[in-house]
Amino acid sequence: MNRITALAATVALAAGSLALATPTQAAPAKAQAYKVTAKANIEVAVAKEDTVKVKGRVTPKAAGEKVVLQQRVGNKKSWKSTGNAKIKKNGTYVLKDKPSTQGPREYRVLKPASKGLSKGYSKALAVEVYKWEKLVYRLSGPRVNVEPTGVLIGAEYYGQSLATTTSGTPSSVEYTLGRKCTDLRATYALTDSSATGSSGAVTVSADGAVLTTHSLSVGTVVADQVLDVSDVFRLKIDLATSATPAAVAAVATPEVLCTR
Repeated sequence: MNRITALAATVALAAGSLALATPTQAAPAKAQAYKVTAKANIEVAVAKEDTVKVKGRVTPKAAGEKVVLQQRVGNKKSWKSTGNAKIKKNGTYVLKDKPSTQGPREYRVLKPASKGLSKGYSKALAVEVYKWEKLVYRLSGPRVNVEPTGVLIGAEYYGQSLATTTSGTPSSVEYTLGRKCTDLRATYALTDSSATGSSGAVTVSADGAVLTTHSLSVGTVVADQVLDVSDVFRLKIDLATSATPAAVAAVATPEVLCTR
């Protein structure tokens, strides 16, 4: 028994000595990564109208290689690649995107790994995107004597409009914008179905405050008026028409610029 114990001790001592003699392996050095800077030309864009341009520089220069534009929309966690561009001789690049949908989004630029360098990302750039949408497509609140329809004004057709239904009757419609819109544009007039000599009026209010009011008659057209509705929660449109001669008042193709 003592011989077995002595032998085990000898083996353990030899193993310990061998471990001390083995040189320690150093951890492999981490590959250097590309450095990418980025800056957007705008922080607020209009969908289908504005182009977001992202410019920056890659270090080391990597001339002729590609950088990739990535973006994520709303509350999404994943990034989606949506474009690429070549790096210029001086290390700079220009990437472009024309958003088609509204809502908050972020952009970033990726330089893929190459030539022994690991990939690099720019910081995230926030851009708020707004979009013009037909007001009649939004769910309305209280609506009295007003219907969504197409109208003729000056022999020109306007689709997705609002028009009164019974002449001489007070008319109104309300929409909740929820402080998510910035502008309202519309044309105000009596329709071509109104009798000669008839009259009317339109008033647009935001949270109880009058934004604009117009007297209307046959041949009078208030075209493409743009109103500021920033921070407006509830929008209301009041329309008045004469009963005799009979008038039909219209808000032609109203649109709101909204982010959601």
